[in-house]
Amino acid sequence: MDTAQSLIFKRLLTDAAKKEASDLHLSVGSRPMIRVDGALRVMDDEDMMTQESLKGIVDAVTTDEQRAELNTKKDLIFTTVFDNRIRAKIHIFFQEGFFTVSLRFLSVNVKTLREMKLPESLFHFTHLQDGLVIIGGDNGSGRTTLAAAFLEEINRSSVKHILTVEDPIEYNLVSNKSIVNQREVGRDVPSIEEGLVYAQKEDVDAVFICDLGNERVIRKALELADAGILVFVIMNTNSSLTAIERIISSFDEHEQVLIRELLAQVLRGIIIQSLVPKIGGSFVTVHEVLLNNAAVKTFIQSNRLQQLPQVIKASRAEGMMSFDHELAKYVKDQEVTAEQAREVAKDKQTLELLLHT
Repeated sequence: MDTAQSLIFKRLLTDAAKKEASDLHLSVGSRPMIRVDGALRVMDDEDMMTQESLKGIVDAVTTDEQRAELNTKKDLIFTTVFDNRIRAKIHIFFQEGFFTVSLRFLSVNVKTLREMKLPESLFHFTHLQDGLVIIGGDNGSGRTTLAAAFLEEINRSSVKHILTVEDPIEYNLVSNKSIVNQREVGRDVPSIEEGLVYAQKEDVDAVFICDLGNERVIRKALELADAGILVFVIMNTNSSLTAIERIISSFDEHEQVLIRELLAQVLRGIIIQSLVPKIGGSFVTVHEVLLNNAAVKTFIQSNRLQQLPQVIKASRAEGMMSFDHELAKYVKDQEVTAEQAREVAKDKQTLELLLHT
């Protein structure tokens, strides 16, 4: 990439970072766009991106090996650091035959659970010795950030062997009291499944899986949890109920009874994160938390999964959290408007009752 294009790209990065943007989007025929406090903004002072300029940027941020993968798969995701100070996750793909680049800024340092101001009930998950912990939510809701915070808390407070299997690695965890080994799909292991085969052969205490995407990975995760390992996994799901339904339905019908039994035994909890626009800008993080108590275990075993939302609502004293209860609290604290809460509520009738009590 020539000097002019290099300077333009560095300026875009620096300007976006100064404005505390979460994302930078570059596409042919459009001006660069950034996302700040959840809203997309056009960088009006910048010129339209051309295929030539975007190709120059792609060439600059990728290696020969990555460019070969991009040409073959037409899609590439990786993390990188610019000037030793700006860390980002980059997604390069094609749109109508032209390069498109989406860049998400990542924190260089892993935030602690305290810094994230998370509910006290979530600290429980860092003290577990084994079992399965599912972290769900939409893309961009902070699932990986939460998982990294859990792992870092274990790393700082316990003597453990922690293994991660990620695609790509978003946060670099430095061994503290624990030993941390991070394996990136495509660079260190050929697939998530192969990374978990490695975990089964090694003396590990905790494993993080970046995506519980198919039956083979789900099976390995359950096997690891059943073997006395603490397993954190990420799922693209918006409720505890759908997370459990998706796991069970991934298997053939003749296996589902055994899978329900195994899941009921190894599941420790499910955390669902959602970002909701905040009054004045930015977001609040709203959680749903399911803990595997006797009632939850029974309902999973007996395939009465539709009862789970009621268990969450009735078990707040145990540390479970209902999404709508948390949402109503933010409204009452004047951090979220009632109108916004109604738009995102899981059960609008329940929300209305909570807002008027």
